[in-house]
Amino acid sequence: MSKMYTLDNKLLVGTPEIRIGEKIYPVDDRAKTVKKIMQMYKDRDDMDMDDIDKMFDLAFGAKNAKEISAMDLSFAAYQELAALVMSAMTGEKPKDKEERFQKPIEQSK
Repeated sequence: MSKMYTLDNKLLVGTPEIRIGEKIYPVDDRAKTVKKIMQMYKDRDDMDMDDIDKMFDLAFGAKNAKEISAMDLSFAAYQELAALVMSAMTGEKPKDKEERFQKPIEQSK
């Protein structure tokens, strides 16, 4: 059974796929693709925007990556999509990813 991740972090079904709006995009989770992406992280803590664009090209294929880029997503959505791609490729559930990071402290009014 395949897995589908959505931008609202819900795991739905099967092979790695990510839904953006009404469209579903398959994610290339082959080892050689993941290795290429991991090479981009080598000796760095984070990726810049160009790296994320390259990651989307590898993960979604050039045609789908171009279509996603044309959506002109907000920066927050773009970052969340990058995290979802990594989760989909590694088999990690988005919820597991969230639990590793500290939540912001809410200030009382």
